[in-house]
Amino acid sequence: MKSIALRRLKVLPVPQGEGLPQKQRLAFLAELGNLGYTVTNSELLEESSPALLLDYTQIVDTLKEMRGGSVDYVPLFLGFPNDVPDDDEYFTKRLVGWFGNLARIYPEGEKLNNGLVVPSWLFDLKDFGADPITQFQDKNLFDKALSLLKRKKDDTHTEWITLKLVEAEVALEQLRDWALQCLYANSSVKEALHSDIVTVLSTLNFEGALDIERVVRRENRALLAKVYWNLHEFDKLKTVTQSATDLLRLFAALTESDISLAEKITFPKLKRAQRRWVLEILENAHNVEEDVRNYEGLWKELGRYLHPTEYAKVFPKTAAVFDQLRNGKLRTFASTTERLLAEGEAEATLAHLRKRPGTLGRKLHELLRQFPAQTQLCIDEFSQVSKDMTLKNLLVLESYFATINTNPWRTVINKRGKIKVLPNNSVGALKADQLERLSSCLLQAIEANLGKRESWQGKSVFIDPLLKNFTIPLQQRAASDGILTYGRGSRIPLDLTKVLRLFVYWKEVGDRTDLDLSVIQFDDTFNYFGHVSYTNLKSEGIVHSGDLQSAPCGAAEFVDISLSAVKDEVRYLAPQVLKYSGDNFPELDCHAGWMMRETVDKAYKSFDIKTVANKFDLNGSGSYCIPLVIDLKAREATLVDLFIGQKALHNNVEGSKNEVAVACREVMRFLETRPTLLGLAHQHVQARGATLVEYEAADISFGVKGCTYNAHDTEKILADLL
Repeated sequence: MKSIALRRLKVLPVPQGEGLPQKQRLAFLAELGNLGYTVTNSELLEESSPALLLDYTQIVDTLKEMRGGSVDYVPLFLGFPNDVPDDDEYFTKRLVGWFGNLARIYPEGEKLNNGLVVPSWLFDLKDFGADPITQFQDKNLFDKALSLLKRKKDDTHTEWITLKLVEAEVALEQLRDWALQCLYANSSVKEALHSDIVTVLSTLNFEGALDIERVVRRENRALLAKVYWNLHEFDKLKTVTQSATDLLRLFAALTESDISLAEKITFPKLKRAQRRWVLEILENAHNVEEDVRNYEGLWKELGRYLHPTEYAKVFPKTAAVFDQLRNGKLRTFASTTERLLAEGEAEATLAHLRKRPGTLGRKLHELLRQFPAQTQLCIDEFSQVSKDMTLKNLLVLESYFATINTNPWRTVINKRGKIKVLPNNSVGALKADQLERLSSCLLQAIEANLGKRESWQGKSVFIDPLLKNFTIPLQQRAASDGILTYGRGSRIPLDLTKVLRLFVYWKEVGDRTDLDLSVIQFDDTFNYFGHVSYTNLKSEGIVHSGDLQSAPCGAAEFVDISLSAVKDEVRYLAPQVLKYSGDNFPELDCHAGWMMRETVDKAYKSFDIKTVANKFDLNGSGSYCIPLVIDLKAREATLVDLFIGQKALHNNVEGSKNEVAVACREVMRFLETRPTLLGLAHQHVQARGATLVEYEAADISFGVKGCTYNAHDTEKILADLL
């Protein structure tokens, strides 16, 4: 629980006692400082128990892991960033080494574990952390390099992360509240949080604090259902598992597979009593035919284990549904919708869609294009059902229609975090009067939704204008788990006087695995302007630490970007982590991130934990990851956090640069095409009757840090403000 509190809340629980002696307090705080952590209320250590130090190793290990410092980083070129060889010269020497070994003409030299002989006149192995000929890792070279790297100097810069000390019991209450906030989120929460949410709720008593009506997301109900299942509280389980799809999500949660159901899930082994319970849920569920048809393949597989025909007398409706499923006779809401649209019956289509407000909202653009003469009818119908729509969907629709005619492209990010950039169809563009009426309707719906919340009459609110740079953190399901937790498209300032050092770490678990770190350069309009990767180790202001092609010991690659020294023609820099061969990202122990370095020299450590600005796990499905895009002119980094492509092998910059340009260009427009935290804060103030004031006079504050609602408080924003 201490580890979860540190990772998720930046809170360090301390047991109460007679107090730590001053020498131990100072040593403890010094160790935190060496890792780049500072404590806001260190005086609490004077009242803490010495038992705190019993968990010292666990605390330090967790803090290291949060910043990527729990593993060893050994690059190929130990002289990085100063002594990186010329590409052509190094490649020629590799060929000489390879063919010389093939011909067995090197009687003298150091023999590596792979059997190759490296003559001293060809390569000085003291300069390499791996075999310089094959670029495969060698355990002896790795260990020698690691010993050398550990003796290097620390950087003078620190990217501070603030921790707060709290009493152990208070920490448990805060953890419980955090887990409940995750359940209350009105948009998807990160899959990386699921395990911690279940652990906290399975350990702590939460029933008196739980408001089941606020758990509106079906995926979050599945996590709660898993907790009840593990606690054998089946009566409570029935309150959150009421449909066929709810059951599938529960099975996904129990087997650690995809709760969103975007990918195939696995099923737990069910005892006879559990099978009867599942069939009872199906028998009493609404729209069971529709739900079963939506996930036909999963239910056909599950039906072989449930044996519904054996219970046909007890659960006749369920048995009939499975019979229709086997014979392909199930009809769905979606198929009826498409038939009505094809027939061109506006009133009949709207009457049908009225039953599903969310579907009507998603179809609204299509309805307005297909039935322009019935614009007011469509808008009136939408207005009627908008009261049953979530604030999230209303905000997304408002942003979508505000830019649909002016933005030449529209961007879709699916459940698995994959991006599609599609051209807007100018033939189907909406007319100005349609958009005007629709905008008015949406703004009224948003105000009505917020007006149902607790009144802020008499409250004073501060809103930091910098929130214009942060999107609402929607679509968090597939977001990477890391230090920065802002929404995609959010922009954070960069200090161009520093050097940005990118890093990637991976350790193979099965096949020999080669990941590659690279940076693509673009001009003002995202035209390709060069790159740095394993095929081109240097460019003006940018240098690569060398390509490692295996990772049995855990491999690391770095790229240094001297932000003020990049070519004048280059405006945007797009880092990538590509899978060249071997295991996929989710199968590996792998992460990436970036440091902000003051002094860049081979005399200093390649990886310095206290300089890490962001570390995030690489667990997405795709050929390569784009973590961010750097705007040198604006001195900002835009968070992208996308996995792109399906190619299994041999991914490289040359084959991906066009896709990267399009994805980065469109994500950088998210502040124009997606709802922002600034807009959300002002909408709350207006609808709930508060008064805007300066920060010092505010009862409630919205900002980047130090406020009631901070840009990084993702779960709190999703629970309280959406």
